[in-house]
Amino acid sequence: MSVAADPATCDVPVGGGTSMHQLINSCAKRVAFKVRTSNNKYYRIKPVFGFIEAGQASNLEITRLPGGSDKADRLHVVYVEVSPDVKQAEKALQGLATKQFIVLLGGIPSQPGSEPEVSAVTPV
Repeated sequence: MSVAADPATCDVPVGGGTSMHQLINSCAKRVAFKVRTSNNKYYRIKPVFGFIEAGQASNLEITRLPGGSDKADRLHVVYVEVSPDVKQAEKALQGLATKQFIVLLGGIPSQPGSEPEVSAVTPV
């Protein structure tokens, strides 16, 4: 049993955009998770920390800011099974043996004069 992302990859134009995903918990217990990127300059994630009950899913929003190259980046989702009494996901991941999986992030080259296929993003 494990946690997985649906869809399992994320392609957003280098011009910026947002992609919605689900983190699906197929473990027998509740999990705490943390999401990290290999490129914090161009990617923003919501939420960074959280919990997913057994057999449930959680929304994950991946936002790419405009700019940069179309090189492949990675999203690392680190998770651990936790008991129902754990209240802070960030602290639950400290000092415990965690599992992880990777979501590949690919910046799609922008075509001159074309609109992105996903919603536009304003830099923060």
